[in-house]
Amino acid sequence: MFSISEFIRVNRAYFIWTLFLGTLYLFRSLFGLVFMTFIMCFIFSGIARKLRRKYHWNRRFIVVVIYTLFLLSEVAFLVFVPQEIISETISFTEQLSKSIHSLRSWSNTTFADNEIVSSVVVQIENGLSPEKTVIRAWNVGRGIFEKGIHYIGWFFLAMLFSFLILLDLPELSLGTRRLRYTKLAETYKETADSILLFAKVVGENFRAQLMISAINTALTAIGLYILDVKAIALLCTIVFCCGLIPVLGMLISSVPIVLMAVNSGGIILGLWAILMFIIIHMLEAYVLNPRIVSSVMHINPVMTLIILYIAHSLLGLWGMLLGVPIAVYFYRKINLTDERESVPA
Repeated sequence: MFSISEFIRVNRAYFIWTLFLGTLYLFRSLFGLVFMTFIMCFIFSGIARKLRRKYHWNRRFIVVVIYTLFLLSEVAFLVFVPQEIISETISFTEQLSKSIHSLRSWSNTTFADNEIVSSVVVQIENGLSPEKTVIRAWNVGRGIFEKGIHYIGWFFLAMLFSFLILLDLPELSLGTRRLRYTKLAETYKETADSILLFAKVVGENFRAQLMISAINTALTAIGLYILDVKAIALLCTIVFCCGLIPVLGMLISSVPIVLMAVNSGGIILGLWAILMFIIIHMLEAYVLNPRIVSSVMHINPVMTLIILYIAHSLLGLWGMLLGVPIAVYFYRKINLTDERESVPA
């Protein structure tokens, strides 16, 4: 005889995870806020832990100091940088047609005798016609501006939430561990370890990507200053944001930099900008990634690109940001399961 209670007991894990994922889906509109809050908690709690271990200061005092300095830096950024970025964006779009025309003339002269390359260049020219490109640039810029205002509000709200969480983190952790003695004990037992592992993987991945992105941005700023390419604030902002996407972000951010280099000094400067990007990319691939990202994620760059493509197809932008840590989480989860099963009873 079929028993509903027995069926639920046998498949308890599936019901718990279905309920958990269903809850996340219901609150998907707030996922960005939750994600930013978590990342701030993960990064700042690590900084606070290291400072307390080294200097033995009061934990709450350390949290207050960290957030005060962070808030001052963000306010200074919003006061001085956005105006410069807006003016540089307007200048960039106004000169975009000139850059594309210069690239078209150079490609026609250089590859006129090569039929294969000429056909590819023609297709690129059709896709990069000045009218279409300017319209696309303004549409993208408007979308980024509208979403930017929205995410700036979320950013400061996430900073407030993470500050309050870290102030009372020991009490919150104790309260969470007490769930194992309540009616939610089965749910806690089933999900706690997996959620902690997933949170650790995501936090480690974004901390590593933030370090890589910050270093790439600094190197790009130095290179742009040496090459005397205009709009350094705008281009470095693009490099930093795209740097949060593993491997692919570096390639995406190279396009506006090359176009701006062509604006500033013609095709020759554009080629120098490409050389600069190749050097920075080699530093990232052979020096930074092995020491920072690969030491945390242990994942091949080719596999990273495959994961990013699949994740973007399924989840869009969030897939590009979370695809790699999700894949690494499942890989570690499978390894842990195999290790447990291989241990003799």
